[in-house]
Amino acid sequence: MRVLGYFGFACLLLISLLQCQVALAQRPDIAKLELDTTPAANARQLAQKSTLIVSAWANSSFHSFPTGKKIGTHQIVNYIQTLQVNDVIKGASPRLIRLVSVGIEPLPDAKDPLNEKYPGPLAEGNYVFFLHPVKGTSYYSLTGIWQGVYPLFDGKTVSLTKTGFAEYNGLNVEQMKQRVR
Repeated sequence: MRVLGYFGFACLLLISLLQCQVALAQRPDIAKLELDTTPAANARQLAQKSTLIVSAWANSSFHSFPTGKKIGTHQIVNYIQTLQVNDVIKGASPRLIRLVSVGIEPLPDAKDPLNEKYPGPLAEGNYVFFLHPVKGTSYYSLTGIWQGVYPLFDGKTVSLTKTGFAEYNGLNVEQMKQRVR
């Protein structure tokens, strides 16, 4: 009986190790993820290209994954940040979304044009996000980089200068639902 107990324990341990190995093998290498940063031609196309449109809270914490690539003196980095969904505007969304974004370190000056292509993680706060899945993963990224981000101020969207679409400016979540349908 005791031999069977040790044998059973060894089998369970082996199965557990194999499950961990399979889980690790399926986990994508975040540093190697390539994001679709193609801009949308207009507000309608932004909504069409987005699998998910959500109102969500962006958490201030994030994880960095250096890609090994450089632009000038800056290291290109992929970031993972958690979004807590408050309301779904389009699509079927989990309660928590893992957002992948690309940025550079060290951070450039605020007016540096590199910020347009490499935004990095978002500041903590409420936003409306236009999202699409990152191929081969359960992660999402912003549609059209900055085009896909609308901060909420006093419950209304703010269209970012030069990148956001005016059609989505000054809307509450219910109005946004009507606008994108």
